[in-house]
Amino acid sequence: MAKMATREERKQAKNFKGWLKPLKWVLVIASASAVAVAFIFAGVWVFSINTDNVFPINRLEVFEQQFTSAGEVTIAMKSIDDRGFFTMDMETAEDKFVSLPWVKSVQLRKVWPDTLQVTVEEYEPLAYWGMHGMVSTEGKVFYPEQLPEMNWVKLQGPDEMAKDLTVLLQTYQEQLLRKALFIEGMQLSERGAISLTLNDGLKVQLGKVHVEERLERLLNHIDVLKTHKSEALAYVDLRYQNGFAAKWVSNTTPLENGGGNR
Repeated sequence: MAKMATREERKQAKNFKGWLKPLKWVLVIASASAVAVAFIFAGVWVFSINTDNVFPINRLEVFEQQFTSAGEVTIAMKSIDDRGFFTMDMETAEDKFVSLPWVKSVQLRKVWPDTLQVTVEEYEPLAYWGMHGMVSTEGKVFYPEQLPEMNWVKLQGPDEMAKDLTVLLQTYQEQLLRKALFIEGMQLSERGAISLTLNDGLKVQLGKVHVEERLERLLNHIDVLKTHKSEALAYVDLRYQNGFAAKWVSNTTPLENGGGNR
């Protein structure tokens, strides 16, 4: 036979049911609040990664540059429309930095919370190019805003011939080293003729053809020419079939040797 509940037990059960209903509402409200908070945080995160002024890149760290100034890098950075830590397009940034005159390539790395590290590979300079440019060891012509003051060779010629001219420069310099002569300037005319200025101020006309043979002719006679007179040798024209013409500082009329047509 089932035991009948006492009056006290019935009273406690009624009180428990009375507390249970408010507790259900508390749980419902708490769950709804958690969902709302989750949506709020999700909204802030999405907003952050799509807005560059929430997590902007405020610092640049530049490494391994010699001729590229920090100011040039900063200007390139400011030219990027979206500079957000999460939203900045790295390819766009790379293109901006590589557009700087000295920069051959860059490596970019973001460092939390607001830093961009830029490692620069610059062109290796070989010579000045014309009045305002530089040419690299690879024959790349570029025009910096300011030329560094260095003891580099001065080359001049059409831009499209720069690579060929750098190869010829190294070839001719190897020949001249036998007499401890160094090229200070080399010019390729529009007609394709080559002329040199050596480290002692000597001007050498080589013409368009048989240039290496003509340099050999110069090397075979340079010692005699330099000791022929007390004045310094100023000019040698090797555009002759077999000989050359020479001029000293005090001369107004060149000395011809060997004759023949140019």
